[in-house]
Amino acid sequence: MSENNQPDQIEQQDESMESVEFSVVIDDTDADAANRPAEAEDTATATTAAKNADTATRASSRIDRELRNRRHIALKSYPAFAFNNVILQNRKTGRNVLDNISLDCYNGRTVAILVDPEDAEQRVGFMAVASGMLYPTSGRVMLKSNDLASFDPSEARAHRLGVVPQRYAIRDDLDAIGNLVYTMDASGRNFLQPKPDIARDLLDRTEFGDGSELAVENYEALVHTPAGKLREIDRRRLAIARAICCEAQVLLLDEPTAGLDAEDASTILKLLNRLAHPDRKTADTGRCVIIVTDNDDVADACDEAFALYD
Repeated sequence: MSENNQPDQIEQQDESMESVEFSVVIDDTDADAANRPAEAEDTATATTAAKNADTATRASSRIDRELRNRRHIALKSYPAFAFNNVILQNRKTGRNVLDNISLDCYNGRTVAILVDPEDAEQRVGFMAVASGMLYPTSGRVMLKSNDLASFDPSEARAHRLGVVPQRYAIRDDLDAIGNLVYTMDASGRNFLQPKPDIARDLLDRTEFGDGSELAVENYEALVHTPAGKLREIDRRRLAIARAICCEAQVLLLDEPTAGLDAEDASTILKLLNRLAHPDRKTADTGRCVIIVTDNDDVADACDEAFALYD
């Protein structure tokens, strides 16, 4: 896991730039001004241009030296997802389930949100607030520069935010392609390609069926198998494909490796890291992947981690 570092700020230094003001004064009393040779005027113009170029070169060199002397330079950008002083209070008990939580999650990173394993209310509360199902008592949940509360919940989850709850939100009676097409239909969005083609591409990207006997023998039979009869790891892959089928840039997952053996859990975590990190070969710009977990091993596999408890 890496530390969440604040980017250095670059201070503007007036002395790093030089400006030159120059003017040409024509003395109307000089009767010979109009008779000056053209060569003299060209020489004066060339001299002025040379001085200006030399000044610009010196200023550029100073800027280059200043940048080289700084160890870290980063441009500040909005986090893809953020909690700003979020408080969620249980109205019946008065308890702060989420107590003044602030965190920033950036695109291209996997982030683990460590919850107390003995506090189910904390996990449920975080997932509800982060997914827009429940508004915080105070504070704001941000998607880039926009308050999540400003979006219609169906709009946020149809496009901006892909949510994978522990029960996966897939229909057991539909096959893999049917689940994805059903989700795309429900989003109300327009797609440039036929939805079944997009579904197949997403299944390939999540490595659906990898290693299964049925996939080796007949991949078509696998993609048309009802989701309720799939291997558990393929149900996870299908749930992840469903979460990104409407081009969500933020993925929120609740214990995506729960109940899997060590090998399958590692496979799912590697998949989530690939989906998060930009890929130049495929021109994939990456995503912000947020994993809610109480498992330290899962947190160690992520780029960053935030703990909601001491």
